[in-house]
Amino acid sequence: MANVTFSGKLSAQAATGEQVTVAVTKPDGTKDTLTAATDTTGAFTVTQPYTVAGSYSAVASVLADAQNSSAQSPAVAFTITVANRTVTLNVSLA
Repeated sequence: MANVTFSGKLSAQAATGEQVTVAVTKPDGTKDTLTAATDTTGAFTVTQPYTVAGSYSAVASVLADAQNSSAQSPAVAFTITVANRTVTLNVSLA
C-alpha cells in the first residue's frame, strides 16, 4: 500500500477555504474524487491510500466563482509498484 499525497497551489486570487478537486484515474479506469481546501496562501494538500499497483493519473481543478474563472492543472502521471518481499526457509534435521 502507498499513501499518496497530492498538493499544489492556486494563483494569488485564491481565497482561504476554497475547494479544490483532485480526480485520480486508477489502473482499472475507475476514478476517485478527492477534495481539499486551500489555506491562507492558496496551497492545498490531500492524502489517499492506494493498494493496487499500476499506472495512475491525477488532475486538480477548481470551479469558477464571481471573481475568478475555473482552472485545471495538467494531468500528472504516477506509478505504484509492488513491494519486494522475500521468503526465508529453515530446515532442521532431528
